[in-house]
Amino acid sequence: MSKRFSHIISEKFWSHVSDEEQQRLFSLFIIITLAQFTAVANLVYKLFFYSGNSCFVCNAGLVAIMILAGVFCLRGKINSILYTAFTIPLFIYAYYISDFNDHPPLIETTYYSLWWLLGGLLVLIYFAESESLITTYSIISLFTLGFQLLKANRLFDSFSFYEPYVTHPLLIFVAFYGITIGLRLKAKRLTHRFTEKLTVINHGISKVFQESGFSIVQIKAERDEDDNIINLWIEKVNNAFESSFKLNLYEVQNQEAGYVFNLIFRNHFDVNKTLLLNKKKTKEFYAKNLERYFKAYILKPEFNRFYIIFEDITRMKLKVAELEENKRRYKVLLEAIPDIFFVIDKEGTYEDFVIKESDLFKIEDANIIGNTIYDVGFPDNMADKIYACIQTSLKTNSIETIEYSLNTHNGTFMFEMRLAKLTSHSVISIARDITRRKTTEFKLERALSKAEESDRLKSAFLANLSHEIRTPLNIITNFTRMMAEPDIEQQERMELSDAISQNGQQLLNMIDNTIHLSRIETEAVEVHVDFCKINNLLRDIYNKYRPLIPDTKDIRINMNLDVPNPAFGFETDAKLLREVLSILVDNAIKYSIKGDVSLGYEMILNEAVQFYVSDNGIGIPEDETENIFSRFYRIKNNINETTSGSGLGLPIAQHYVSLLGSELELKSVSGQGTRFWFTLPFREGKGFLKIVS
Repeated sequence: MSKRFSHIISEKFWSHVSDEEQQRLFSLFIIITLAQFTAVANLVYKLFFYSGNSCFVCNAGLVAIMILAGVFCLRGKINSILYTAFTIPLFIYAYYISDFNDHPPLIETTYYSLWWLLGGLLVLIYFAESESLITTYSIISLFTLGFQLLKANRLFDSFSFYEPYVTHPLLIFVAFYGITIGLRLKAKRLTHRFTEKLTVINHGISKVFQESGFSIVQIKAERDEDDNIINLWIEKVNNAFESSFKLNLYEVQNQEAGYVFNLIFRNHFDVNKTLLLNKKKTKEFYAKNLERYFKAYILKPEFNRFYIIFEDITRMKLKVAELEENKRRYKVLLEAIPDIFFVIDKEGTYEDFVIKESDLFKIEDANIIGNTIYDVGFPDNMADKIYACIQTSLKTNSIETIEYSLNTHNGTFMFEMRLAKLTSHSVISIARDITRRKTTEFKLERALSKAEESDRLKSAFLANLSHEIRTPLNIITNFTRMMAEPDIEQQERMELSDAISQNGQQLLNMIDNTIHLSRIETEAVEVHVDFCKINNLLRDIYNKYRPLIPDTKDIRINMNLDVPNPAFGFETDAKLLREVLSILVDNAIKYSIKGDVSLGYEMILNEAVQFYVSDNGIGIPEDETENIFSRFYRIKNNINETTSGSGLGLPIAQHYVSLLGSELELKSVSGQGTRFWFTLPFREGKGFLKIVS
């Protein structure tokens, strides 16, 4: 409130003087106002309430002097105000010495006079600029006190009347004057000394201000009565500012800061927001119209003064941008390389790394940086080996190579690590993921082994092919010639006919299997899905193979149809299905001496159809179940030793089943029989309802 009142009074009456003068005038205004209130109260009291002898002229004169001092104060005349202090001895004479008023004995009012005179002396010492004015007032005050003591006959008996002697009014005034004037002179000397130092400092600051390579602006804040900043004015700028922004001092001095900065930076720098709202002491911005980057430093050395230092950081920004671009380019290059780069110190602690991002293998900084090779998942023996290689590389400047596996949450990975000396206390580790390579090598080894075995079997097949073909052809040729003889008996003729038929069928099967294998290897087998009547297909196979059962074997072939409806069927490749079932039935008959061969199917929840072929033949040994689907492979048994075959039937059947969308499975007991089955989806099925009795 006092600040607001001071601001109002100063703006109204003292706007033409400096801030320091305004503060002095306001202080005097407060003192004069209090003194004037006291004088008016004294006048009113003496007029209406005091019954003794009172000097109206004295009381009115005191009020008039205070009014005159107030007028001088409002006009800003400090010296005129101070001259009114010289009326204090006059009023002391009027109130305490003369006979104009009723007053106590002179000796009793001496100290009243002393306090009045000391009060005036304090005002002069605080506000007067000249010591001569203070000295003149002090002499008049001493004369007034001496006259009062002389008139009271107490001037020369001070040693007997005043006990102790230091309470003598003249001595008190002289001591007070001496002390205060001495302090004033010392304060002036100190002020002068500090002023000189401040002048030197300001000169140095001004020199730095003008000669600085940075653009500097000095801004003055204009405040309202509540000390809120209402405007910012530019006081001065330095030479670098003029050179950088092509503006002279006379063009911007005493101009609004917002206007000047908008003119320079085109609304890219808000000086009001920067100085008044932004708590940070620095601000970076880009002046698009100048195509330059700036960093502004905010200084506030005084309450109403700001300095803004502009640093042109365009070159630095461009350099940083270039470095960032180079860093990004090299990082992209490093990430494009399928290697992981680590920097490891001599103690085995990871300092940095670059890794190509992957969905299968992810590493976070927190999991690597700052950890040692003993903390990231290496077994102790592997970590010890890596540590030893680090020491060797640092000591001999060699390149060390290690292959290792690393377990992660995404699986186990194989790496090849190469360690090379980077600095005297660190190495660079280049780890390449060789998981695929190792997996491929393993697969290649298996494929090579399998290919070699297949090639061996194929070679054996080709080597025996002429024998396998020649045997049935010789039988057919010789038996045909024998049947042409006229004296052969009918029974013998029938046996020869059966032998010719069996060997012819065997030869046809061998040729068919070879053709099927050729189509499979050239990927020429196509799946043609269409509606297939299952019962008709199984009946055709049954009718084909039932007459082909040799009379020498006690075998019965059975057909089991789970759904007897002739219209029963679903969408599949009928040709491939026929080939699979034919191969399985042919094998069942071939490897059975007696018993039953069953061909059939079963519905599974109206969602799938399971086909099966079972027999009571010689069965398959358990250790041979993995080999029977290998091409050209034939199990060593009595039947294979006495009959010819290519070893291609089951591999072909397995491939065709996979093309149909299923898998050929088997269950076999050596000496008791074998069951093959596979399950096909019942797509677009018809006629599958059956009556359950």
